[in-house]
Amino acid sequence: MVLAILGIMAGFVGLSFRGAGERPPETTASRVAAARRLALERRHPVTLHLGAGDSLRTMTAFPDGRVVGDTALGVDALTGRPRAPR
Repeated sequence: MVLAILGIMAGFVGLSFRGAGERPPETTASRVAAARRLALERRHPVTLHLGAGDSLRTMTAFPDGRVVGDTALGVDALTGRPRAPR
């Protein structure tokens, strides 16, 4: 009986460790959205430096909800969401 309980507990521990390291990759859109939320909460501008290809791009999220950055990032200035390709 004790061995059966230990086996069940070991199974749960093994599953929890295996799932702990799996995270979806962070996208540019999710980083911009997080910066926008942080700027709105703290009421201070938040600046991010994001990699776009071989170069580094800078964007700033403002407390009024605007997101200003390089056009190469493809981010809508009012919502912080990715713009649809043209």
